[in-house]
Amino acid sequence: MIRSVVVAVAISLALVAQQAAEAQVRPVAPPRRDTIRARPDTAKRDTTGADTTKTRELVKWNETDSVMEALMKRPGYTATKYQGDVVVFNAKTRSLSLKGSKAAVNRDETVLVGDSIIYNDSTKIMIARGDTVILRDPQRQTADVIARGEMAYNVELHRGVVTNISTSVESGEKWFVQGKQAAFVSDSSRGGETAFYARNASITSCDDSIPDYHFQAKEVKMISKNIMVARPAVLYIGEVPVMWLPFIFQDMRSGRRSGILTPRFGVSELFRNSPTYRRHAENLGYYFALSDYMDAQFALDWRSGARPSDDGGDPGWVRLNGDFQYRWLDRFLSGSLRMFHHAQRDGSRNTGVSWTHDQNFSQDTHFHADINYVTNTFIQRTTTFNPLAVLATIRSSANYSTKLGPASLSLGGSRSQYPGRKEVEQTFPTFSLASPTVQLGRFVEWTPGFSFNTTQHLNIDQSGEFNYRYFTNTLGQADSTRLKRNVRTTSASLGTPLKIAGFSWSNSFSLSDNEVDAPQTIVINDPNDSSKKTSRVFAKSYGTNIDWQTSFSLPTVFQGTLNLAPSISFANVDGGNGFWMRSHLSGGRFVHQSKRPTFSLSTSPTLFALFPGFGPVTRFRHSITPSISFQYAPSGELSTEFLTATNRSRQSFLGSLAQNQISLGLSHILEAKLKSSDTSSTAEPKKIKVLSMNFGSVAYDIERARKTHRSGFVTPNISTSISSDLLPGFNGNVGYSLYQGDVLSDTARFKPFRETINASFRLNSQSGIFGVLQRVFGRAVPEPNPQLAKVEPSQDDALANRVANTPVAGITQRSQQYGIPSTQGWEATFNYSSHRQRPPTGSGVVVEFDPNTICAPVQANPIVYQNCVQQALANASSAIPGASAIPGAPFVRTPPTNNLDGQMSFHITPKWAAAWGTNYDFEAKKFGSHRVTLQRELHDWRAIFGFTQAPNGNFAFNFFIALNAEPDLKFNYDKQTYRPLTR
Repeated sequence: MIRSVVVAVAISLALVAQQAAEAQVRPVAPPRRDTIRARPDTAKRDTTGADTTKTRELVKWNETDSVMEALMKRPGYTATKYQGDVVVFNAKTRSLSLKGSKAAVNRDETVLVGDSIIYNDSTKIMIARGDTVILRDPQRQTADVIARGEMAYNVELHRGVVTNISTSVESGEKWFVQGKQAAFVSDSSRGGETAFYARNASITSCDDSIPDYHFQAKEVKMISKNIMVARPAVLYIGEVPVMWLPFIFQDMRSGRRSGILTPRFGVSELFRNSPTYRRHAENLGYYFALSDYMDAQFALDWRSGARPSDDGGDPGWVRLNGDFQYRWLDRFLSGSLRMFHHAQRDGSRNTGVSWTHDQNFSQDTHFHADINYVTNTFIQRTTTFNPLAVLATIRSSANYSTKLGPASLSLGGSRSQYPGRKEVEQTFPTFSLASPTVQLGRFVEWTPGFSFNTTQHLNIDQSGEFNYRYFTNTLGQADSTRLKRNVRTTSASLGTPLKIAGFSWSNSFSLSDNEVDAPQTIVINDPNDSSKKTSRVFAKSYGTNIDWQTSFSLPTVFQGTLNLAPSISFANVDGGNGFWMRSHLSGGRFVHQSKRPTFSLSTSPTLFALFPGFGPVTRFRHSITPSISFQYAPSGELSTEFLTATNRSRQSFLGSLAQNQISLGLSHILEAKLKSSDTSSTAEPKKIKVLSMNFGSVAYDIERARKTHRSGFVTPNISTSISSDLLPGFNGNVGYSLYQGDVLSDTARFKPFRETINASFRLNSQSGIFGVLQRVFGRAVPEPNPQLAKVEPSQDDALANRVANTPVAGITQRSQQYGIPSTQGWEATFNYSSHRQRPPTGSGVVVEFDPNTICAPVQANPIVYQNCVQQALANASSAIPGASAIPGAPFVRTPPTNNLDGQMSFHITPKWAAAWGTNYDFEAKKFGSHRVTLQRELHDWRAIFGFTQAPNGNFAFNFFIALNAEPDLKFNYDKQTYRPLTR
């Protein structure tokens, strides 16, 4: 008999045929978000197909009638729903017995489902038995508790005892916990958190029915949404025990939490396998979650100094790292401050700082800073294992931009240090003010602009004519000191172009000032007699040019066909210098030259033809665009004072001759229109550039050829570029020097000399040329391709990394993972560069670039000396910053460079991935660096093998197997070796 006075209200006593129990389901809670620290990629499987927002229904309740609805709504009672095939209520013991294929009891939000259930209303205890018993209590835990046997649960105190428990917990990753005996209790003093206690439990993140791995622990304690601890724990791979741990710990709280960082060390740090092996440890530190907007972490790295090498190349060191990151989205402010202090056992020190900051003050006002600085560039270079960091400059930059009305203002600067060298290059300030077109009247448009910048090269260590200053010291003995060589260049320009009813009037004012603070020998030419030459040493050389340029362009005629563009300008007789100029040769006095009118007419028609296609190509289009211009200017005169200031001779200077020039440039493009499977009228056919070539302009002066009876070519340099969509990202460039000597001198000889070659391209399995070959041989090529070829260089390109800003400090930068291809297939990038100088002619001073001479002061330390030599060779192409541009100045000969950079990533199998990067120096006939990485996907684990050799000789070998769910749990072997290079 059932009475209504009991707190348990009978909802239904009907016999219900229930379906068989479904397989256990573990609902997925949304992962926590970290607004500052990015978790490493743990290669998780794609779970987007599962709907994680829908809760699985444990039991289907029968519909209630009006009587039951009225009973449930009575005030002062707590309704309990129960359902089963057979229901027996004992009024004396106030217990309810349920039996059926799926018996269920529901009180508040707590649901218990089993084969049989005994519920006591007095004790509020439910005892459920069956093959699969499921408890859902969303007020105390997020996941269902699954037992296979028996479960006793107190619905009022939220505590229970179970056998063969199975549940899951969330901590960014999902962990599945099973135990033979367990108990759980709700702790009201801790906000109602549920604590689980289990014996002989297993823990895994593998969701297979038979997990690939698990931790077997004797005792496990879990506090919902807080912490999980197990002790002791044995790691099983399959059924094989492989490792014993005293305990395992997992923080399950959402968000960022302060705590100890996971130390990094290998097995060899505990059991050294070689007497020469250097123990080292990293990441001994602490992480501070300061607030929702900032965090910080500090870590200590250590390398043993025992058994130091005889060459002193590896003395051992201690390194303290610190990171501070901040991000206020509502204030449009983000950035980070990273620092390190590196102390070697030999007493040398190095401190580095990296600061990045981005702030938007308003929609138009922005500030960006990227600061990098080290106190000792030699240690910075010799202690790194990253090949890119060895070659990269230590560059800092800052920029502030805003708007003043319609005008845009920009103010900034930059500073660069070079690893292993004391030279510093800095540009400050860099100021620009640009205005959009201003309408001054109905037919008048004005577009003014102003710019100013100063560049300095300090402590230049490249070869110079005079490297030391000799003097007598206070003791009366001969002594010497190394000279400091500095160069400064300042430039400013003001442009005020006007456009009047289609006519353009260009006006520009410019100033440039160059100073070389270093002694050098200059061969001085007599302005009136080219045969008279004298050599003189100047302690300092300088030159200032002030110029005004104006031109008037008429509207284009026959636009769209011939594109004729006539113009008139007033140009300087000596186009290489300003209208007013001064130099050390003029005694600091300003002298001026004369201007002359120049009449020009240019045309650039486009000629094209269509050709039938074949195969997947429906039609070819070949276009040629010549750029032809004619220029005439009368003869001009230069004063003796101006020739003296520019160190030229009147007889040998050809710039004053009348100009009667014709120039020709050419570009041609071969395009192909591909067949399309889309037959709709709005479908656009796909076009590709089969071949694109651009040739620089070459000018020929008829008047100069007539006067000198020699070649009339007046273009000093010419370049050719080539590209093709068949090789996406391919760009080739070849540069030639056409004249031996100054093109404005009568001693110049037309003798083409190849100076530069640059080529780069990127290939993958879906590149155009391979796609065509696959179609030719009948293999289908899918149109939707996630592995699109990149035309622009990415940050992973070796060449881009050399010139990019490379942070010198920071735990995150030190902890960068090896590069692994993210998509199936393969991809390769190659960059080739070659540079050489034309041999000098004449009787001028020639300074040989000798890296051994540059690095002589550090010759006592072999590794530092060899690093210095390699750095000097790496920068040989830019070895003379700010050399004097005045004729007669010393010529610094630099060695040729010839390098090939290659980066390749590919999948050997669907589970095996590989990446290889290298650099080869054809001049030295050796490889400069290597980076080899192999990765094996092991379902829940990931194995990575890596080898790195830097240009400084350092190499590192690393092998580890890491758990995807917790990458800090890994078995690794890590060996880092400093290899001193000897001559």
